[in-house]
Amino acid sequence: MFGIGWTELIVIALVVLVFVGPKNLPPLLRKVGGIMAELKSASRELRNQLDAEVRDLDISPKDMVREIEDDVRKAAEDPYEEARRADREIRDSLRSADGQIKGELRQAGSGKGAKPEAPKPGAEGPKREGDR
Repeated sequence: MFGIGWTELIVIALVVLVFVGPKNLPPLLRKVGGIMAELKSASRELRNQLDAEVRDLDISPKDMVREIEDDVRKAAEDPYEEARRADREIRDSLRSADGQIKGELRQAGSGKGAKPEAPKPGAEGPKREGDR
């Protein structure tokens, strides 16, 4: 009972006897006994109601455990699925932007905007006063 041995029970009984007194001890014990009986009755009634509900649902305890495990597994996987979906969306938008940029570069290279020519090596630049 709660890991309490006989010596602890005797000490508790002596402390209660000293604080409550021998005259008031029997009514106190009757009240504690009545409260304990009510608690037992309430817990028994609750258990009977739960058992009746389970029987009405025709669900075995194993099925209930399996269902709870499935719910917990699904709840644990949901954040990962959201991350995977966000990753796919980002990758798709990057691929789309990459394709657009490559297409624009192809158009610029083959169409109207010809590339400016770089100066050829050895070509003369602007003359300065000291050069001949």
